[in-house]
Amino acid sequence: MYSTREWHRSAGSNMQEAERSAVKALKQCTDSRKCHEQTSQGQYMAFNELRECMERKVQSSCKMIEMLQRRMASLEQAIQMTRQCGLELEAAHVAKEPPLKLCVWRLDRRARRPKRELVKDHVERMLEAQKRQLVDAQRQLSDAIGKNSECILSLERKMEQVSEDISKKKQALAVDETCLQDTRRALLEKAPRGAKAAEGQGSQQLPVFVQEVASAFQRSSRAAAVSARETAKNEENRMNDAVRLDQAGATQELVAQALREKHRKLIQLCQGISKMSAAKSAQALQERITENQDVRSKLVASLRDTSEKIAHLKNTMSGTKAELANIKDPIKLCGTCNTARKQRAIGEHIQDPVSSMLNEHEIALYRSNEELRRQHSSEKAALQDLKHRLMQLQEDLKDKTEALKIDVSCLTHESVTHHLAQTFESTEVPVQGLPGATGSRASSRMGRKTPLFVRPHELMPPKVPLTAR
Repeated sequence: MYSTREWHRSAGSNMQEAERSAVKALKQCTDSRKCHEQTSQGQYMAFNELRECMERKVQSSCKMIEMLQRRMASLEQAIQMTRQCGLELEAAHVAKEPPLKLCVWRLDRRARRPKRELVKDHVERMLEAQKRQLVDAQRQLSDAIGKNSECILSLERKMEQVSEDISKKKQALAVDETCLQDTRRALLEKAPRGAKAAEGQGSQQLPVFVQEVASAFQRSSRAAAVSARETAKNEENRMNDAVRLDQAGATQELVAQALREKHRKLIQLCQGISKMSAAKSAQALQERITENQDVRSKLVASLRDTSEKIAHLKNTMSGTKAELANIKDPIKLCGTCNTARKQRAIGEHIQDPVSSMLNEHEIALYRSNEELRRQHSSEKAALQDLKHRLMQLQEDLKDKTEALKIDVSCLTHESVTHHLAQTFESTEVPVQGLPGATGSRASSRMGRKTPLFVRPHELMPPKVPLTAR
């Protein structure tokens, strides 16, 4: 059996062990509560850092989306302006068709001039130069239209890239915003009392114990630091890609703007060249018409002079014929006298002064008769030559009149052949420099000296007989 002392000692020992266990349990409870607080604070800080990271991500995505949306709107505006420039180029190209057709029509009309008038004159050179310039302008405008279309396609492709990137970033932004809202709710649920009060007050300053826990969480491992650097680099690359896409769009817009300015200058240049070449061709036509009218006036004067010379030569031929007819009687009289004087008596049949005078007179008459015949033959030859020259002058005047009609039709832009024929076959034909003329609407249009009009019968010289009597 145990003694009383041992019994007390045993009870006291049990109480001491129980007290030590209680103290140890109390310490364990205290340590557990600290661990609970640390775990709760760690979760709060983790969610808080996640919230801040997500907020930065959302802000960054919003900024990139806003930047890309501005670029997309700018690209769309650039596309519209480039399309408008394309319409202007097409309009300028179409505007070159009427003057080109007119130029080709003028060349074709002038190619139908009489053979005598088919000369390589200043008008022909101006029309050929105008045709070359218009064809070259159309070629340049066609090339510009092709380049403008390629620029539009390039802008559209770039806008599609920007639109696709915006769609992706919007989808990612929607996901991040959902996660941010969930994180904020979880942060409010996991926040400690002091942190909730601080957050309710809107303060960014965290309690001391929270900062201690945060400093503990910030001491992460090397692998975590490496991972953080890599993710930060990935985000930076994402932002750089968006910036590069924006800059590429801006560069494409600058290229399109430079191309539009170049094309507008080309349109102005082609328009100026077209107007200048048309003015030069019209001026050359007017000068040619004036030159033709001057030559025609000289031809008309020459025709009138030749007709007068023919009439005068015919009068002279009539006189020569009369003289030839008149000289026959003196010759016959001289022959009769000589025959009669041969019948004189033998003593009286001498060579007296009368015989000498008769012989001389007869010889002179025969000489005059031969001279008159030679003169008459020369007059016939001269008359034939004058008639030939008159026909040539008439043909030349006819050809120049036809060429004048063609040049006037080219100047007045009349492209309907039937109308031209009616115009020139009417009672008045536009020529210059002849009497009985009135003003011309075409020449007043060109701001040049007003051509005159003459009746068709005044274009030809007076008719004369083609054969002499």
